[in-house]
Amino acid sequence: MFWELIGGASIAALASVIVCRLQMAAGPLDQPDEERKAHRTPTPTSGGIGIAVGYGAGLVALGEFGEAVGLDRQVAALVWVASVIAFSFLIIGFVDDTRPLGPRSKFLMFTLLSMGGAITMGVVDVLHLGHGQELRLGLSVGLFGTALWVFTLVNCVNFMDGANGLAIGSVAIGLFALGAIAIDENLASAAAIAFCCAGALVGFLVWNFPNGRIFAGDSGALFAGAVAALASLIVVSRTDVSPFVPPILFLPLLSDALLTLAWRVRRGRKLLVGHAEHFYQIAIRAGWSHARVSLVYWGAMIGCGLLGVALSRVRDTPAPWIALAALVGLSLAVSIMVRRFARARGMS
Repeated sequence: MFWELIGGASIAALASVIVCRLQMAAGPLDQPDEERKAHRTPTPTSGGIGIAVGYGAGLVALGEFGEAVGLDRQVAALVWVASVIAFSFLIIGFVDDTRPLGPRSKFLMFTLLSMGGAITMGVVDVLHLGHGQELRLGLSVGLFGTALWVFTLVNCVNFMDGANGLAIGSVAIGLFALGAIAIDENLASAAAIAFCCAGALVGFLVWNFPNGRIFAGDSGALFAGAVAALASLIVVSRTDVSPFVPPILFLPLLSDALLTLAWRVRRGRKLLVGHAEHFYQIAIRAGWSHARVSLVYWGAMIGCGLLGVALSRVRDTPAPWIALAALVGLSLAVSIMVRRFARARGMS
């Protein structure tokens, strides 16, 4: 299975490289018309189209040797359902890239798609705490929590897409880790989704990192976040992997976005207004290059990915949720230090 998946990821990367290059000439353009934007010249955006084409090409290639990967008709149907939902997020993002949508409209559409993803990919209604202990959430709470996971990860990836390579490269690392877990669990559907999308993201990074010759746009960020969230649900709902593992895989993105939102709520600031108060934005204002910021996040993602893969192999222990709690505590400590740094230098 492994080498077939690498082949699919390679085809996805190549197709993404080609289509993104074509988009650099065709547009649309992201205008530097807001203070919070880091670029100062009009830049091609909606690289998500190239990412999505690459992802689709990888899946089609894998379909040609489906038996070797384990993609029978039932498994392939699950992959395509997940892909339809992810492509729906992509379309919303592309429209928003060209003609910005209102926050309420996006909230409604995101909510409906997140609910659809939860229902079709699998509702997580039991949290295994280890040593035979479990917390049963019930169907309604489980459905809400599962949909909230999709909604949250999609939006967090979009919030974090403000430095060249940061969000897209981070999701690619998380997807490779998730794909490794899927291979361990002999779960062809999640492995195919994760590897093909990760390959397509790498192809996009050829043009985006470090000089930002094209941006992913909302289309790319929403698509990447949706694929990551849906593939995570497939793994958790169909194996004994702890539901605390996926948040660990993507924690650097989640912690920055969510702790920044919590900080803004505490300060009485509007959540639906654009801002430049994420950790990475403070680092850029402090003089860090986009490349340096992204590499720091990538390093954190690799560490979380390795930890998540290791924890996915343990069963019936409290290690996953304890590790997640410890990482959340560490993230909170980092948040406090970053805010103090920004406040001391008048950047908050």
